[in-house]
Amino acid sequence: MATGQKRGVTPEQLRDLCKELNLTVAAVADGASLSKAYISEFRQGSRNLSAQQQTQLRNYLEEQCEAAGIDFPENQDGEGAEEQRLAQGVGLIIQRINRPAIMLAEGIPKATVDQLTALMDANRAKVVELLSTDFEPGGMFGGEFSQATDDAIRQVFALLALNYLAILYLQGHARIFVKPIPEDQEPKTIGEWFSRSLGESPLAGPVPELLPAKAPAMADGEGA
Repeated sequence: MATGQKRGVTPEQLRDLCKELNLTVAAVADGASLSKAYISEFRQGSRNLSAQQQTQLRNYLEEQCEAAGIDFPENQDGEGAEEQRLAQGVGLIIQRINRPAIMLAEGIPKATVDQLTALMDANRAKVVELLSTDFEPGGMFGGEFSQATDDAIRQVFALLALNYLAILYLQGHARIFVKPIPEDQEPKTIGEWFSRSLGESPLAGPVPELLPAKAPAMADGEGA
């Protein structure tokens, strides 16, 4: 049996071992005390297993490897391997959102995840649409390209930036760009100005922290 710290199992390892050991999904599910649906979806890369489920699956597969006289395949260079190592190392929850996977920080509400992924999908579709528009050189002032092309290029970068910020938020890095200040206060840093600008963007819906903080109410007699 393999020694050292167990790293769980990747879908690639499961597929390889099922082929090498002639294991069916039903046999693996029964041996690991997991449902056939879980094993089938994990094998296909469409489901992630909890730490406990990973342990059950790993233990069963190691027992089968030992019985067959082979070593457990420790090479985790396939797709999803780095996610597995990071998840077990820092305790994050991995949830696949289409592809590639986004590592979600703990405590992100499902409603927020759904809103942000819907926003990213819409932004991605708009970027694809913009990238297929005609490139118009020149323009009335003889620039490198026309005003319409300039506007389209700026919009592409803005949409890509919003998607990147959405991913940062889902990964728990909101503090990088969420710097709300009272609405009656002028920004003192670029970060504060940027955060206030985002408060007027589509990102402010699912990320209410971007909205400006309300100015504290003045007590009676103050300011007189």
